[in-house]
Amino acid sequence: MKRTQIREWTAGYLLILPIIAIIGTFIIYPIVASVYYSFTNYNPLRQMEYKNTFNLQDQLEQYLLVFNMKGLNTQHLLSQFDPVDFIQTQLGIKIDTSQKSAIKKYFDSKKLIDDFVSMKTNERINGTELFSRYMTKDKNMFAGYIPTWVGFQNFLHMINDNLFWTTLWNSVFFAIVVTPVQTFLALILAVAVNQKIKGIKFFKLSFYIPSVTSSAAISMLFMLLYSKPGLINRILGFIGIPPINWLSNTSTALPAVMAMNVWTTAGYFMIVFLAGLQNIPKDLIEASELDGAIGWTRFWKIIMPLLRPQISYVVTLGLIGTLQVFDQIYFLIQNQQNYTTAMYIYVNAFNYNQMGYASAIAVFFLAFIMILTLIQRRFVKEESYF
Repeated sequence: MKRTQIREWTAGYLLILPIIAIIGTFIIYPIVASVYYSFTNYNPLRQMEYKNTFNLQDQLEQYLLVFNMKGLNTQHLLSQFDPVDFIQTQLGIKIDTSQKSAIKKYFDSKKLIDDFVSMKTNERINGTELFSRYMTKDKNMFAGYIPTWVGFQNFLHMINDNLFWTTLWNSVFFAIVVTPVQTFLALILAVAVNQKIKGIKFFKLSFYIPSVTSSAAISMLFMLLYSKPGLINRILGFIGIPPINWLSNTSTALPAVMAMNVWTTAGYFMIVFLAGLQNIPKDLIEASELDGAIGWTRFWKIIMPLLRPQISYVVTLGLIGTLQVFDQIYFLIQNQQNYTTAMYIYVNAFNYNQMGYASAIAVFFLAFIMILTLIQRRFVKEESYF
């Protein structure tokens, strides 16, 4: 390899190094970590047990019921002190059987009590520092929280979890309904705003605004619309239909969110189709008109085939986006029977603190989405005619 090529190669990689670092930090590492945690019983709260700081003097005073530091009997305090009980009940650090055994053998209780009596423990430390200071051996067992390797236990639990299969079906149902509807609506809107009529810029802006508006703000808006005294129920009341609690009813909650999702995403995909429509050569359209292809015939026989790259792009993004829908479910739906898989992952990870099980669901769901996307790409091929 010549020096010039080496310099070019080095310069090229130096230029893309920041983006490689960003991708590695925020994409590759989380995926690898999720795969690892899916085979463990990782609990995020346990991670903080060894990092939370406490005043050791105060904790010992409370545990030993000492109210006056004068005239303390070291042997009496030592007889009352149980290191395993102190660590678990007073400090709130969970320890397994092997750690208990190590504490009983190697924890220097005498040194701790001596330091307590001489007020040397009057400082803030964390669990790791406590074990490092008073364990004579096996200090590495308490360097921090290490989740237990459970193998395929999380995946077996997932197979037997009825709620998981319910949320997976909700995600699939959401995708197979919303994706074609939003694609078709976006295409119709694109054809409409591609017309040369007065005020068309206003309509373009009106259709596009929902796609760039905060999802939280839109969710709050639709929460008001779907409420019992909301506008939708008031309109239905004029034709004699009683008020419906759209978001609390398990049969209407998910369809209600689907309708909102279509409204918020169709505007963005409209812009994609509009770009494709404006890229179609005018002489091709004129030639089709001379051959008698007008109206729906021209739309289905000429325009639709020419928009195949845009259709493939929109269907791919729509499928992935609808399968991953989370924020709107988080804001609007409280019933677990209407949760999607993304929401179920969040609940297990942050509400139930079962990060290992949540990671297993996430790994499975990633593979599931990839397989569906590959199947979709095979049937909706991206081809360009010009």
